[in-house]
Amino acid sequence: MDSISTSRPRFRFRDHMQEMADDSSSEGHTTADSSSLHTDDDDQPQLQSMTAKGVQHLCSELLELKQESDHDFQKNIFSNYSAFLLILKDIQVLQTVLLGLKNQASLQKRLLVDFSDKIYSTLVSEDTIGSMLQENLPVETLDVHAQNVSDILESLVSEHRLDDALALLEMETEYVHYLRPDEYSPDQIMSYKSTLSGKRSALADQLTLVARHPRVCAPELQKALFGLCQLGENHLANQLMLQYYHSRIASGIYNLQPFPNVLYIQQVAKCVCSMISQAVRSFVSLNGETHPYSLELTQWVAEEMGVFAACFIKYIESISDTSGRLSTAVDALRIGMSYCSLLETHRILVKHSFMELVHHCIEGVMQLHINHLSRVMSVVASTDTWVLDRYYVSGILTGRSSAIIDQHPECFFLTNSGRKFVTLFQSVAEEIAPLITFEMESSVLKGIMDLLTAYVVILESAITGDTVAMEKEGFKINLPETPTQGVIVLANLSTLVQLSSSIIRNLFDGVHQLDFEMDSYATLVQDIYSRLKSYFLDEFISNIFLPNAGHQSSPEIHHDSCRYLDLTPSVPYLEMYLELKKLEKLDCIDTGWLMSLFSEVMDATFEWISAKSEIWTVTENLLLNRTKFVQFILDTQFLVEMARHGDYLSDKAKTISDNMIFRVETSFLSAGLSPLRDSNDDEWPANMAITALQKLQQLLENEDAADEEGSSHESVIENAIQINTKTVNNTRHPNLIPQ
Repeated sequence: MDSISTSRPRFRFRDHMQEMADDSSSEGHTTADSSSLHTDDDDQPQLQSMTAKGVQHLCSELLELKQESDHDFQKNIFSNYSAFLLILKDIQVLQTVLLGLKNQASLQKRLLVDFSDKIYSTLVSEDTIGSMLQENLPVETLDVHAQNVSDILESLVSEHRLDDALALLEMETEYVHYLRPDEYSPDQIMSYKSTLSGKRSALADQLTLVARHPRVCAPELQKALFGLCQLGENHLANQLMLQYYHSRIASGIYNLQPFPNVLYIQQVAKCVCSMISQAVRSFVSLNGETHPYSLELTQWVAEEMGVFAACFIKYIESISDTSGRLSTAVDALRIGMSYCSLLETHRILVKHSFMELVHHCIEGVMQLHINHLSRVMSVVASTDTWVLDRYYVSGILTGRSSAIIDQHPECFFLTNSGRKFVTLFQSVAEEIAPLITFEMESSVLKGIMDLLTAYVVILESAITGDTVAMEKEGFKINLPETPTQGVIVLANLSTLVQLSSSIIRNLFDGVHQLDFEMDSYATLVQDIYSRLKSYFLDEFISNIFLPNAGHQSSPEIHHDSCRYLDLTPSVPYLEMYLELKKLEKLDCIDTGWLMSLFSEVMDATFEWISAKSEIWTVTENLLLNRTKFVQFILDTQFLVEMARHGDYLSDKAKTISDNMIFRVETSFLSAGLSPLRDSNDDEWPANMAITALQKLQQLLENEDAADEEGSSHESVIENAIQINTKTVNNTRHPNLIPQ
């Protein structure tokens, strides 16, 4: 500042009087000649003009002074700013040092106070109290001794020296045993005991107040509880200890923030189980190692697990995501059970009781999830066009790396909805598999079987055409339009029955207590499949063999030796052959299953003919019905040869066929007639059936070659009717192929 002030000259006021004099002198020279012309009245305006100029000069100089002052002030600030900062930093450092010294002084003072208290306590407990008791313990003054002990105890309790008070009470309790009845009267001894009992109750109350204080720390609580145990108040000590840990659990849960994920359950489980663990250790330290634990501790643990279960259920019910609620519940349950298992090191078994508390909640969440997925499958199935394709199913639940499931390849023939169902079924089974280890195996089995049954019901609606139940729920389904689509739906169901059975068996591998339930569910699903297959076969055969379709051939039977050679199989039997040939062309279907289905078709066909064919209504004029009898023999033999040629002829079908022919022939013979008396060739039905099959095969090959030209099965049937026919009649049969 000195350098700045010396380098710049200070502001000086200008001499206004001199300036005014100069102005007046100059004006005097210029106006000397005219001054004589003015009067005294002209002096007043001149004075006012001079005053205005003076004020103006004064204002301008004041402004200059202000500018100079501001400039000097800013210079001073800029030059000393760094010095100000250094001073402030030094002050902060000094404050920190002073604070540290103050803390150190406080610590040293506290250590000195603690040290002096310990010394004083030792002196009082070992010397002072002993000397006081010795000095005041004459034989003839027991009442005085009791009063002294009472005063000492009151003093110790008032000073919160509860440990010393406990030590004194123990000493006096021991002393009571040495009082001799011959030295003291019973009243004196009872009075002394009453005094000690009252002080013991007062000390117990004081320890209880310490233990019940809301801000008591764990070490102080433990000391108070030990003191109560020394006073014989073990039950009260246990109650206070359990109340303390209950309040710790309640406050811990209350202070937890409700996380949107399973971290909340993890924090709750950690809080509850850790407090239970600490409570068990405290219980052992107070009461010693006991086996089993007392009923009081066991009930308290059960109540705290109920608190944990209530938090668990509340959290699960708060999850709004329907699709992710089950997986979250399973994760939360896994976390909760893992923390419960940690208590087993203290011989506290709470896993079973916890599962009983949350079992209903988990089961409800799982059922809601299954119902949701069932509705999803209804939506998926509503768009299925029933086309089989080859799909590869991953062996998620097999536990093996090989690409087989129960010795079956992982390649399956499924429709679009079937493939999605298998994927969904595997995902759900994997998702709820951990529940099996948590004593919920029956609920898991029921859940996945409910999901399987829901999709089976959808397929049942497609096969039977009964869609009323689905329409009530707002869903529609595409019904099969051809027998081929019906077979595809049936094949899809068969694959699902096989695949679901493998998944369930692998899922519950080793859970032998569920063998009966799994067998019952498997039988139920298999019965549904068998019932639907029987329904399909009955509809398939009924649509081909119409009620008015009998055993008729186009040409007449002549009474010459060649009349039987003019017969062809009836139209429904030709249609049966063509329908089965169409199914044989399906390359996206299991061949073994298809051949088994064809065998069942043949068995069902012969059973249908045996029960419903019009040949059994022939009771009168048998002679006129010889043609129907011969045609019947040819038709049945055609079915036999067709099945034998396709390698799906069963013994059952052959037996039914032979029995039917024998039954009809017996009817004629009983009337004294022999329909085949003019036939010299016993093999003619088989020969004609084989010839018809060969011709049909040739016609089908021609049809395949002429598909682009619009050839149809109607032309095949029409051409087949002309096999070995001697006439030129071209009988045109209507289209009876079921659509």
